[in-house]
Amino acid sequence: MYSWISLDTPAALAPALTPNARALRGALGRYATGVCLVTTVGAGGKREGMTINSFASVSLNPPLVLWSIGSEARSADVFLGAGRFNLSVLGAAHKELALHFARPAPDKFERFAADIVAGRNGLPRVRGALAAYECSTYSCHAEGDHSVLIGRVEHFEVEDGEPLLFHAGKLGTLADLLPAPA
Repeated sequence: MYSWISLDTPAALAPALTPNARALRGALGRYATGVCLVTTVGAGGKREGMTINSFASVSLNPPLVLWSIGSEARSADVFLGAGRFNLSVLGAAHKELALHFARPAPDKFERFAADIVAGRNGLPRVRGALAAYECSTYSCHAEGDHSVLIGRVEHFEVEDGEPLLFHAGKLGTLADLLPAPA
C-alpha cells in the first residue's frame, strides 16, 4: 500500500523513482481503490489533511482500520504523533476536494470550509462522505518508506452515494474509468 500522490504533484515534491520502482508503482495502480481524506489536528491546533487511497479494514473485533503515510510527507510527523485521526471515504461529488488535498497548501481547509465539519472527536471530516471513521491510533509500524497507522474505530457514520475511485493514475467514477465501448 502507498499514499496517493496526485499526477498534478510538482516533480520536486514527488520522490524520485528508479525505473523498477516506477514500473511497480504502475502495476500497483492497476488495483482500483476508493479515495479517502484523512485528517487530524496537530499539537499547535493546526488542522492537517491529505488524500489517500491506502485505506483498508483490519479487524471487526476490535474494530480496526489502517492507512499508510510516506515518510517524506510534510505532515507525517503530525499524523504519527497526533494519537487520533478521522478518515472520510469520498464520493463522486468530492473529486475537486480530493485533488485539492493531494497538493501542498498553507491551509488546505480554507477553500473547502463548507465541506468540512467537526466529528464527535472534534477533528475535521468531510460532510456527505460515504463513510466517516473517527479513530484513535492503535498502533503504528514503520515499513520501508512508509508508516502504517492502525486506528481503532471509535465512531462511524455511513451515507449512500457513488464512490470516488482511483485506478491507473486516474481519479473518477466507475463510468469515468471504464474504457469507452468499441
